[in-house]
Amino acid sequence: MKNINCCLCKTNKFSQVLFPATFKKEDLSGGIYSARRIPDRIHYQIMKCRRCGLIYSSPIIDIQKIAKFYRESVCSYAEQIPYLIKTYFKLFVDIKSGLPKNPKVLEIGCGNGFFLEELKKAGLTRLFGVEPSKEMTKQTSQSIKQNIKTALFIKDLFPQGSFDLICCFHTLDHVVDPNTFIQDTQELLKQGGKALFVVHNTKGLSVQLFGEKSAIFDIEHIYLFDKKTLRAVFTQNGFQVEEVFEVVNSYPLYYWIRMAGIPKFLRAWGSKLLKITGLENLTLNLAAGNIGILARKT
Repeated sequence: MKNINCCLCKTNKFSQVLFPATFKKEDLSGGIYSARRIPDRIHYQIMKCRRCGLIYSSPIIDIQKIAKFYRESVCSYAEQIPYLIKTYFKLFVDIKSGLPKNPKVLEIGCGNGFFLEELKKAGLTRLFGVEPSKEMTKQTSQSIKQNIKTALFIKDLFPQGSFDLICCFHTLDHVVDPNTFIQDTQELLKQGGKALFVVHNTKGLSVQLFGEKSAIFDIEHIYLFDKKTLRAVFTQNGFQVEEVFEVVNSYPLYYWIRMAGIPKFLRAWGSKLLKITGLENLTLNLAAGNIGILARKT
């Protein structure tokens, strides 16, 4: 196990335990590191920095083991993809007026490429992605597969100053060194290029309602942010922050119940009730616990 520091204060001397660890080493596998699985309440010891407010996991397992688990992870969210497209594509539409007509776009942690495929349908042609999971990149459509790299993100994968826009949805939370990750993102952007990131919100509705039982406290998540700390980590690494904002997610009611931080029997009862009433696929738009940031390379 490896102790890590607050990535803003560069030390752990201001940190205290927020929640004790809930996992055993035998719990760990590639399945545990698969995105959007049903919450299992498994997490590292959760720390909170008293000086800046950042929340993070420490100690964590060996970084090479984490990388191996991500390479072995699988797509466990196929049925949510239409809803994710709706959320993420709206974010792109909201910012596209500040981009070139046909921007060169990189998505870090692109999964099976569903977001890039949606951009292609919208007429964009210069689309690239990075994804560590071999299983997920196998599922990428032929129209974009040639520009998808199966790897953990590092800046050496592409020439410096290549991109007008770099998108990263729910990947920064998983990164062991956010400072280097954000610096590498900046190096790959053209001058004036933009980064669009989405992460979990430690002050969001999910945490307010469920506390430690919120799905954001998970073995995959190393660093967790709120609006203040998300802005700070981008500013600290040379970006000019244009906006930090709440993200409204669109999901069917059955998914909201599935991800709720309530006992399993209540989730089962709620799911059964939705089926009986025929409301399970009714879509609910809610700012439940995600925030986004738009930042520019100056």
